[in-house]
Amino acid sequence: MQEENNQQKVEHLEAKVTHLSKMLVKSFGYADQDPDTFLQNARKTTEAICKFIYSKEIGELKNKKMMLNDLSRALTQQKVIPNKIAILIGTIQTYGNYGAHAQEDLSEATREWIAPCQTALANLTNWFFLEYLNGDVPQELLTPVNDFKEHQTTSKAIPTNHSSKAQPKQNNTKYILLGLIGIAIIVGTIFFFNNGNNEVVVQQQNTVNEKVDEAKEVSENIEKTSEEVIEKVNEVTKDVNAKRIAIIYFDNSSDDKKLDQLKKGLADMLISDLSKVSMLDVVERARLEEILKEQELNNSAKFDHETATKIGKLLGAEHIMTGSFFELMGRLRIDSRLIDVETGKIIKSEGVDGPTGTFFDLEKSLVTKMVSGFEVELKPEEKEAMEDKAEKISYKSSLLFSESLDLIDKGDDHKAIEKLEKVLEENPDFLPAKKALNQIKVAI
Repeated sequence: MQEENNQQKVEHLEAKVTHLSKMLVKSFGYADQDPDTFLQNARKTTEAICKFIYSKEIGELKNKKMMLNDLSRALTQQKVIPNKIAILIGTIQTYGNYGAHAQEDLSEATREWIAPCQTALANLTNWFFLEYLNGDVPQELLTPVNDFKEHQTTSKAIPTNHSSKAQPKQNNTKYILLGLIGIAIIVGTIFFFNNGNNEVVVQQQNTVNEKVDEAKEVSENIEKTSEEVIEKVNEVTKDVNAKRIAIIYFDNSSDDKKLDQLKKGLADMLISDLSKVSMLDVVERARLEEILKEQELNNSAKFDHETATKIGKLLGAEHIMTGSFFELMGRLRIDSRLIDVETGKIIKSEGVDGPTGTFFDLEKSLVTKMVSGFEVELKPEEKEAMEDKAEKISYKSSLLFSESLDLIDKGDDHKAIEKLEKVLEENPDFLPAKKALNQIKVAI
């Protein structure tokens, strides 16, 4: 009798595995034709896999309404699945939830938009059959798994003509010099005609010479200062063909709402790095805050696709970069998408994940991946500047920096200064903190 029950259980599990295999085939099949349905099916299939594992390893579901997030957390805490698989599940959940919101233009999404979900689902499928079940990947799933388990996107940078910068005009300095000399000569002439005394004339001539010398010195200083100012202006002035982009705050998809403040630090760091590219005109975070306050959106927890596009238009941006992040069991996942403001279409999406403590490296990696979507050609020095890790900052300092930005937005400058100074004590080369501190002190 016991053997019969065991045999029935095996057959039942085999039937479930076969059913899961069919669900996976169906999910991958929607990828090219119907991204909306693919995203939703990917989430449902992942939920079915988690329920299968939960039932097999832990027992009957405590609650029939357990969601994917609950299942993933329980399986991770029980060490049934490794953290890397929990990250994959979190990625599918994030994209699947977005698909379930039925956004109007999602049916027009490109492969690059659904690619992170495809990659995560392919890796999950591979792990489920090969490692968890200790078997083989079903024949019908080999193609999609092999196609997407190592996600690679290629994007050719379109060369852009750089307009020549305006050359400094130094004629004004010459006019200033001539004017000062002319005044000195006139003064000398007046004294000459008003005084026939040679001694007076000599004294006045000496005065004229002194004035001329002073005029020359002033002129030289003006010319030097003028050249320095023009040089600085040329350094920061963007090319006329530069693409104007805005970074919209990323959504915190974690259960830990304390991480909400991280969105401001992440945005500021992305702005700082992307501003190093001469062909990108990046909107300052302060300007974003102004728009959010004007639109009464500064307290919004999340920004949907339509709202993000609207903000982009108000900022005069051609593209907006936004996304989401979540932290689970010591690992952080950041997903980003680049949206064309005019059409509302997603033109590129990328994601990075790793230990939470490597937040700085994850942000740098995300910038490197996303920059190709702007279709700009990086100069060698720009690439080097973006990869520079001299200003490396810890995760703890990143949270402190994010908190200081929130205090600035709330008008609490003194507390913000204290936190920024703490950040700079640990990370003296961290440019965004230096810039924020300097702006506060100037304003005060």
